This record gives sequence, C-alpha cells and structure tokens, in this order.
Amino acid sequence: MMRTVLITGGAGGVGSMLLDREPREGWRYVVFDPAAGNELERDDVTVVAGSITDREAVRRAMRGVTDVVHLAALGQENVWERVLEVNIEGTRELLEAARAEGVGRFVYASSHHAVGYASPAGGELADDASPRPDTLYGWSKASCEALVRLYCERFGMRGVAWRIGHCFERPHSRERLSVWLSPADARRFIDAALENDIDTFTYVWGVSANTRGWLSCEGARRIGYEPQDDSEIYAGLFPEGTTDPATPLGGGFTTTPLGEPWVAPVDEHLA
Repeated sequence: MMRTVLITGGAGGVGSMLLDREPREGWRYVVFDPAAGNELERDDVTVVAGSITDREAVRRAMRGVTDVVHLAALGQENVWERVLEVNIEGTRELLEAARAEGVGRFVYASSHHAVGYASPAGGELADDASPRPDTLYGWSKASCEALVRLYCERFGMRGVAWRIGHCFERPHSRERLSVWLSPADARRFIDAALENDIDTFTYVWGVSANTRGWLSCEGARRIGYEPQDDSEIYAGLFPEGTTDPATPLGGGFTTTPLGEPWVAPVDEHLA
C-alpha cells in the first residue's frame, strides 16, 4: 500500500529535516506550505503552496493523503487574533479535512512551550505532563493537543502529540543541551509514529538521547522511537557553569511580553 504523508509547514526548518533522506519505496510526500517552491520537487514529493487558514487549499492538499505530519504554525509569540487564526483555526481546518479524507495517522507538532513553566526541580517530566504554557503560542500548542485528541478519539484516527524540544542541527546554548532533538532523531521519531503500532492518542517528548535529559522517555518507548544522538558531543562549545534547576523549560519565552510578536509577520512554516 502506498503511504502518502502530508507535511504542513514542510518548507520550514523541521520539515526540511524530515525530507532530508533518500526516497523510500511505497512512500510519497505532499509538502503544504505558503513558502513552498519548486526547489522541493522530486519524484517522491509533491509541492502545494497554500496556507492552513485557506479551507479550499487545505482540502486540495489533503486529497489522497493517508497520514498527516502537522508542523505549520506561527512559531513564536504573536497577537491573540493571529494565534487563533493560524494555530487554532488552521489546525481545526486540517483536522476536518483529515477526517473527511479518512486519514489514518495524525502527528501534531506540539512544543515544550506547552509546558514551559515546568522545570527540572520537579524531577523527570512525564510525556503527558499537564499544560503549563509560557505564552499564547504555548497555550495554542496545548489547546491543539486536546483538539487533536478529540478528533482521534471521536473519529478513529491515531494521533501523537509530538512535544518537540530544541530541534536544530546543534544546540544553541548550554541550557538547551538537555532538550535537544537532532535532525536524524526527528526522522526516527516520525518513522516510529507512522509505522509502529500506537495507541489512539499519545503524548511523546521529541528529544534525543541526551545525557543531561530530564524529560521522560516512556512515551518514546510506547511508540518504538529509539533516539540515537546525544547533545553531550556539543557540551564543550559552551562555558561551564551551573544551571539553576528552577529555570523553567520555556526559557526566554516565559519573560517575553504576552501577545506581542517577536518577529512580524512570523512565517507560518515554523513549528
């Protein structure tokens, strides 16, 4: 059976990481992104330019799709109206289209900012830790986790709330060593979420096998995700020091002005 995976926001940073691989027999991808261009076209990739806020564009992109990886969102803090329009309403439009198309699996790119006020002082943080959003952006991620769960339990899809840590080629600071997610592990995560036997809905931390990690690995085990990379190889890049265990997971997001955009306009392909 051919699997056709819709990747919303596929032209962004995480989306590009997921597509940085050789084509696989039986798998094809649809990249849906307002910034999508022909440079992404290849034999196993179809590019559809459009926004998740455009109902007709979403329905066109969803035709023939078997699975969804939903990355598209405003990727930083923004005004209330834009957060609602893009992150909340856009996700609902996508879920409605997925339901109508009979999509089997829906991987939602949530964020550690959905629980940004948690800290290592509380010990290991469970995959399904209660929402403690640090911004309107983080609130939208926590809200959409619940929305995706509703659609999965009501309509029979299988869903994963992918609580992404710090997904970049390498960690940007000493504080991010504990929550780093490598590009290769991001691909391993998506493979596990789409290919393995999973529950109707589950929360999973999107992190690598970091020596300094304090986020639960239980969700990863449940879906068969086996991270292989460790941020410790980058530890020497940053000055040694003591990290306050009370420092919140959300870092600077916990102090940014609420509802004020960091960058305006924010690209919708960020996750």
